[in-house]
Amino acid sequence: MKKSLVWKAGMIAAVVGSLTACSNSGGSNAAFSPDKPAKVIQQMSWFAQPEMGGHFAALSGDIYKNAGLDVTIQQGGPQISNVQLVASGKVDFAMSQADEVILARQEGIPVVAVYADLQTNPQNLIFHKASGIKSIEDLNGHNVYVATGFPYWQYLAYKYKLNDVKIQAYNGSLAGFVADKNAVQQGYATNEPFVLKNQNIDVDWFLNADLGYNPYGNVVITTEKMIKENPELIKAYLKATTEGWDYYYEHGEEVNKVINSYNKDYALDHLAYAQGVAKDFVFGGDAASHGTGYMSEERWSTLLGQMKEAGLVTKDLKAEQFFTNDFLPAK
Repeated sequence: MKKSLVWKAGMIAAVVGSLTACSNSGGSNAAFSPDKPAKVIQQMSWFAQPEMGGHFAALSGDIYKNAGLDVTIQQGGPQISNVQLVASGKVDFAMSQADEVILARQEGIPVVAVYADLQTNPQNLIFHKASGIKSIEDLNGHNVYVATGFPYWQYLAYKYKLNDVKIQAYNGSLAGFVADKNAVQQGYATNEPFVLKNQNIDVDWFLNADLGYNPYGNVVITTEKMIKENPELIKAYLKATTEGWDYYYEHGEEVNKVINSYNKDYALDHLAYAQGVAKDFVFGGDAASHGTGYMSEERWSTLLGQMKEAGLVTKDLKAEQFFTNDFLPAK
């Protein structure tokens, strides 16, 4: 199960009211080195998993340490607002989804994406092969387990006229989906297909990216304040993270044991499967020619247009507000 995009009442006010809080990075452009490392806190989007593997690899392989960074990785969870944590200065970097960044900027929260861990978002819609579903439009008439607040569903329902879908409350469990052979379940290409196969349940799925909705996944966000005051630290952190992604795919077994130490629910065979699925999501797309972590203005503009179409965005926003590639290492 992955994090639901639910905006709680009062969250925006709490964030805006705390934007002047101090960063954890140790001061504006503070000198840092392996002998005098800068403390950095990275908040993850969910519990540890391969879609975050480059960060854990950079930590376990001492890549962050050798770059002069003392990095603490904090796991995410269902009741954690990463936008709030980074905007308030309680963490230096947080992991989010591209559409969450747009929603935050619409509310006046000055967070900026500085790195995209995933070029392709692994969100998918899973169905039983025996259900007769062949196209996305076939979801009409079926029970669909989807969490409240995910922008992808609002967009897909609008685009494909899914007006006769029977929405069921999604709580992270596969029980309802398994019991109902005609049901559809939200999931991730790296997770549920493996779990269901191990239960001898024959499924197929639509990758949301293939349906036309593909926000950058697991983007690293920080604040405008951090960008202004600590540009060299951001550069060092992202360079080490990029090296971490290469290290992960060279030392998968080693790093997966580290990820498993954070998240015991992810068994090693599952980690190996998910790592394999995620490889092209990390290194494919524009990353193949521009380098890991790269984001394009075209992709952000497309996403913004889709969210406007679906009624999720009503303000006049520009793609350049959401991201920057200025801190990425040279390809």
